[in-house]
Amino acid sequence: MLQAQKTFMYEITLFEQFRSPINWSEKEKTIQQEHIAYLDSLTKNAKIEIAGIVDQHLENQTGIIILSVDNYEQAEEIVLNDPSIKEGMMYARLRPINIYFRKEQ
Repeated sequence: MLQAQKTFMYEITLFEQFRSPINWSEKEKTIQQEHIAYLDSLTKNAKIEIAGIVDQHLENQTGIIILSVDNYEQAEEIVLNDPSIKEGMMYARLRPINIYFRKEQ
């Protein structure tokens, strides 16, 4: 029997010192490119339902990623392997979501 997918939200925010682009070296620019590629690969592998940015201004920017995975451990592994988290540019908050309403496909 197939296990139903569970939904999680991970919210990511830049640490204070990275909220201004003048503080970004080539290293931080590379980390962000890797972060985008990572999210793209998760989307292509059907792990991400939707992802976006709450505020476009870098100093207030928060990313929201909605995951559809088997369990909390898998969601946590995804978060911890995000290059922006691994490299200390962003911090994350992971929470389960109970979906009650969904647009029909």
